[in-house]
Amino acid sequence: MPQPRPRLRQLQPLPGAGRPPGRRPGRRHRGLDHQVGRLPIGIPPPLAGEGREGAVHPGYFLAVSLQPLEDVRDQVRARLNLLDVIQQHVRLRKAGREWVGLCPFHDEKTPSFSVNEQLQSWYCFGCQRGGDVFKFVELREKVTFPEALRILAEMAGVEMPERSGHDQARTRLKRRILELNSLAVQYYEYVLHTTPAGEAGRTLLEKRGVGEHMARRFGLGYAPGGANFASYLARRQRSLADAEAAGLVRRGQDFFQHRLVVPIRDERGQTLAFTGRTVLSDEVRKYVNTPETPAYFKGRVLFALDLARAEIERLGHAVLMEGQFDVIVAHQFGVGNAVASSGTALTEEQLNLLKRFTDQVVLSFDNDAAGRAAASRAIEAAQAQSLRTRVLRLPGDAKDPDEFLRAGGSWDSVLKAAPTGWEYLLREAIGDRSATTPSDLELALRDGNAVLARIDDPAMRDQYRQEAALWLGIDERLWVYQPPKRGATRPQPAANQAPTRENRLDGQAVGKKLSRTLGYLVQVLAVRPEVLERIRATLNLADLEGDDRVAYLHMVETLQRGGLEALGRELTGFPPELEGLVRKAWAAPPPSVSDDVVDDVVRRIARSARARRKRGIIAGLAEAERLGDRERVAALEAEWRQLNGWT
Repeated sequence: MPQPRPRLRQLQPLPGAGRPPGRRPGRRHRGLDHQVGRLPIGIPPPLAGEGREGAVHPGYFLAVSLQPLEDVRDQVRARLNLLDVIQQHVRLRKAGREWVGLCPFHDEKTPSFSVNEQLQSWYCFGCQRGGDVFKFVELREKVTFPEALRILAEMAGVEMPERSGHDQARTRLKRRILELNSLAVQYYEYVLHTTPAGEAGRTLLEKRGVGEHMARRFGLGYAPGGANFASYLARRQRSLADAEAAGLVRRGQDFFQHRLVVPIRDERGQTLAFTGRTVLSDEVRKYVNTPETPAYFKGRVLFALDLARAEIERLGHAVLMEGQFDVIVAHQFGVGNAVASSGTALTEEQLNLLKRFTDQVVLSFDNDAAGRAAASRAIEAAQAQSLRTRVLRLPGDAKDPDEFLRAGGSWDSVLKAAPTGWEYLLREAIGDRSATTPSDLELALRDGNAVLARIDDPAMRDQYRQEAALWLGIDERLWVYQPPKRGATRPQPAANQAPTRENRLDGQAVGKKLSRTLGYLVQVLAVRPEVLERIRATLNLADLEGDDRVAYLHMVETLQRGGLEALGRELTGFPPELEGLVRKAWAAPPPSVSDDVVDDVVRRIARSARARRKRGIIAGLAEAERLGDRERVAALEAEWRQLNGWT
């Protein structure tokens, strides 16, 4: 059996990382006393490897050799553990030899998704999809194989051979942008916390109730006016063209000026972009953001998810806010599971990020018409992704979570009182209407039914109907739910109905090309490859035909060449039906497959071949008799007697 892949660990710092080569640790860098421009701004120590083209983030190793795609694929397989990759997206628990969890590719409430770490294979008994680490990323990110390979290669530290000069340039630019962003974080933090120029930023943070510890936790910094950062980069022999591509410099001047700078990081803590909040009272643009770059797509990032993910998993829900300062203040006051969409409409990609850590989102938006509209849109978007929602209602005059918390509001109290998303939408739809007039009642029922129509569960829908009738003060029998007409849809299994996941071989493939008997044979070979020679000695190859024969020979050739290791390595290149059969067997292998079972499968194939031939003889006899072909009739009758053992 192949050995499990090594577990993915954070790459270890290189010796001497974090200080310039040749400099002794502990020696103060003289650049700290240097002045840039006209402001007395100290310069933070340079990054390790600074000044070299393509230098990487300090302390991390990046492979840079180009190699053919097959070599890249093999190196990725060797470096990454499938279990680690999947656990970044799916919460799994150990169940015997497998790990199980809710499938990320279809809605379900009972786990049917299985991962076999030893064989580096996954399979879902609900949607009947399966594959290796590449197939998982293809389906999860909705990308092609080359794109999945690129994602995993970056994760594994393996450089891709680019298909064009443009792709190569874009990948290298992305790497340089990330490096510059890391350098910018150090620079802006240094200015904020240690220089007179950072006083304006420190004053703003104090006013907002953000202490130094939280400011450092979020990597907050300060950008003074002029070209201070641009000059700093020039003195460090960094490309200003790259800095402009990163959105840090514009026409030789700093893009962020007189602003508190907030890093925008991905879920792994890598700085992708920045937001700048002005400290000037007469500045028209209160906030400015880094434009989208090869490293940053705003619809794919949730602010503070890197800091909140552990607390989200611990508490079982995420708190989604509108603004970055709402989140920073929330963390300051102990709401460590708060994240924000950073001013963008909530996207499917952002919700999928949250689904990796929780199935429930508490919405805490501004207490105004725009905030209520945003909450309604977010509820619908979350429901479409099978995320449960609740909506926080801020009491009194608090306009946003920031103001509520700084005023001493009780977060636990409003959290406990938060209605579900459906209740919130129903109350918003009904509004202040009552049953005092027929027209008000008619409008309330019409708008309420429009919300109820989006609830698929009949029992839940009826429960909300009864509750809404109580709000209106009417007998629930007066509220008759009128479902909208819907087009015919393909029946789907209930979300809470567990798919069959018995530890047995069933031979069923996700297709119609392979016979069920051949399916049994394939699964036997997948879980007990040592019986290959026994099968070859007893199976008559003539008993298999068409796709069955091709599939069997494919399995035999692969196992003879390299056993299960070769099968696992090459399975993604198999026909889909054949791959699905193998992964299904790996996902829930039977306790044992005896020699008697193996022999029985071979006998079934022989019986199927004999029955198939008999049907052919009967059809051939009818045709020969119709044509008067006596010689053909005699030959077929003789074959019939032989098949039945009459001769």
